[in-house]
Amino acid sequence: MAENRDKTFVPEAGTCVPWKVIKEELGELPGNEEIVKKEWENLDTLAYSFIWFWAQR
Repeated sequence: MAENRDKTFVPEAGTCVPWKVIKEELGELPGNEEIVKKEWENLDTLAYSFIWFWAQR
């Protein structure tokens, strides 16, 4: 029975959607993946900070 339970997505601390999840969705990327990863992590940090700011008000 425990095998059929819903798996809840719990992001890592300080992130909204971690890179590994985005990488799975996108699959293989042409070009330099590190550039895309760095920019995604910057955007994700900004989103996390924005949400944190408004949640604390």
